[in-house]
Amino acid sequence: MNKPNKVIGLEVPGDEKVPVPVRDWDAMKRAIWRSKEGWDRTLRETTELLARCAHMEGCAGKTDETAPCLIDCPDREMRLSVLVILNTARQLGPLDARKAADSPYFAPSREYFSDVIAQLAAAQAELEALRSRLGSTETEPVHTLDPPNKEMTP
Repeated sequence: MNKPNKVIGLEVPGDEKVPVPVRDWDAMKRAIWRSKEGWDRTLRETTELLARCAHMEGCAGKTDETAPCLIDCPDREMRLSVLVILNTARQLGPLDARKAADSPYFAPSREYFSDVIAQLAAAQAELEALRSRLGSTETEPVHTLDPPNKEMTP
């Protein structure tokens, strides 16, 4: 017998649930909220830039975003660039993302914290090794295929 969810098409192959730690889920929600705040700021700024664009007399682009500017409009290229940014912000910005900062805070486990600190220490050691290589004045010897010809020296 089929499950009712499968019969009405609610179960689709590939839609299996996977466990995600709450810490990671909260981090994803905060990242989406930050993304929404950034896109909202982009929308505000590009709308202001669009309003400041100079137009020729009789230009339809002065009142309509979808209408093209006249060829002689002084800010035609800037308006086109602003419209690209504005439409990208409208298209890629999340529709709804609530601030998750008001949710309860859970401290990381000792194992997770120790793992992060170990990765940080390894990255710092690697960075120091790279800096020491850059800071050294010694150059590695250059190996040539042919030995120098002593007959040609004066």
